[in-house]
Amino acid sequence: MVGSRDSIASANVVLNTIAAEAFCEACDELEKAENFEMAVHDLIKKYASEHARIVFNGNGYSKEWVEEAARRGLPNIASTVDAIPSLTTEKSIRMFEKFHVLTRAELESRQEIKYESYAKAMNIEARAMWDIASKQILPVVVEYATMLAHSVNEVRTASSAACTCVQEDMLCEVSSLLKEMKEALDSLWARIQEAADKAEGEEQARFFKTVVEPAMNALRRPADRLEMLVAKDMGPMPSYGDLLFEV
Repeated sequence: MVGSRDSIASANVVLNTIAAEAFCEACDELEKAENFEMAVHDLIKKYASEHARIVFNGNGYSKEWVEEAARRGLPNIASTVDAIPSLTTEKSIRMFEKFHVLTRAELESRQEIKYESYAKAMNIEARAMWDIASKQILPVVVEYATMLAHSVNEVRTASSAACTCVQEDMLCEVSSLLKEMKEALDSLWARIQEAADKAEGEEQARFFKTVVEPAMNALRRPADRLEMLVAKDMGPMPSYGDLLFEV
């Protein structure tokens, strides 16, 4: 299943070529058979026994199927970067060239384009994430933390009893997350700069996947938690709840 913004053309080219190869293999087997009916029977039996492991009647999107597929020895390629090399395996090249769909050079060029497209998209997302977090989210959190600090001082002034107030607990949590977020921001920016120095193509794409993406996830963790703590009217953008239930 391709992404919602992607064309189904490339996926259909691959699927149709695979289907053509399967039909070709079946025809080659049946055309030389002396007993056609028995050959069909034997071929169906052969295909069923050899490929039964791909049949799964449960929830194909569940964690259970991922685990079951691994048990059956089926590949589970979880990322675009890891899937791209499949275009230029010798098996793939033989298949596409056999049916005059794509040549080796055309497959290799598509592979290079996909690496570059992935790196470009990840670069845009990482820079947008850094920009939004540093210019919109971080200042609001600082403002909220300052408001809590003023509230803590006012409570302490109003009460001579030594006690830990709710505002102080909230301030400690927000301040801790604020520190984590600032560190994650600095780390993400450094990783983005490193990515720019990588060679375009597979090297840069893999760097975005293995280094920049984890840095993005590290920034998201404190930001998601702060979204649940900072006052709603101070939020710089709609929350998930706003988008789901109030738009």
